[in-house]
Amino acid sequence: MSNHVPDDYYRIGSVAALTGIAIERLRAWERRYGFSPAHKNGRTRFYSVNQLERLKMIKHLIDRGQTVSSVINLNESQLNQRFSNTETHPNPNSHGPELAAPRVGLVGANLLQLEQRQEPSERLDIVARWANLGALLDPTHQQEAPDVLILQVPVLSLADIDKAQQAMPQCKIISAYQFATAAELSRCQAQDVPILKWPLDWREVEFTCLEESKRHLKTIGYVHRRFSDEELIALSVGDENPNRPTQHLVDAIHQVNALSAFLQSCAEEDGVEAQLNDALGEACSDAAYARAYLESALQSIATSAEQTQSAHPTAAKSGELTH
Repeated sequence: MSNHVPDDYYRIGSVAALTGIAIERLRAWERRYGFSPAHKNGRTRFYSVNQLERLKMIKHLIDRGQTVSSVINLNESQLNQRFSNTETHPNPNSHGPELAAPRVGLVGANLLQLEQRQEPSERLDIVARWANLGALLDPTHQQEAPDVLILQVPVLSLADIDKAQQAMPQCKIISAYQFATAAELSRCQAQDVPILKWPLDWREVEFTCLEESKRHLKTIGYVHRRFSDEELIALSVGDENPNRPTQHLVDAIHQVNALSAFLQSCAEEDGVEAQLNDALGEACSDAAYARAYLESALQSIATSAEQTQSAHPTAAKSGELTH
């Protein structure tokens, strides 16, 4: 094999500098995930231009909370799609809450009536409603596609669930049923189809939708950071409350970020069994969600502090003078 290195190849050190991915991590990804350099000359590794661009996108996604295992083996088209998803959900610090309510569709007359009896709530965003499965399948009754669909049926039927899934291929289906045969229950359980027994309390509907929405997001690895390290430092330093709630939240977020990085390092170690590797990847994803909820709390406090300061600028200035 020729040892000639093409002019447009990059040494591993240059790749590390250009992407922000440490040399040790690049080598770990080669061992763990098979992300091999395009060329090796002795012990020196060289990466192609295409690999460099892929690594930049992978680093971008990891910085936004996605795990290495969820993105490292994506092809260029899939990475571009994932990259676009993060760009179409900009920093919620200035554009609304990151932990948006899941977009939910309701199918079934009883379910629609149950919704009508509830007090307004922001936990779920009901974007579509159908009286029955037939209306859902009717192309003339098209509505906005939800993230989660609750299909309320008299008799549990995996065939009906499959029909709904074909109509809403990107949607997570939850089936609420009144009656079910033992065989049908077994089939749904075998295929990990979430089911609910009717009658339902609306709080159970909300809880199940939130859980399934979270699982769906975890499968695509999309939980990006709301605050950069610089923003966290600024918020902590600017905390004028004597109880320091902002500072404590920032400390907790830093701790979770460090823990997530540590878990990822454990997953990338040589000799880690596949089952443990999967568990560590799941733990990284759960840590990202923990961080997201802490950031949501931090955002609420920061927004409240800003509103208070805007409403009472004189008091704020007076308070500054007393420190």
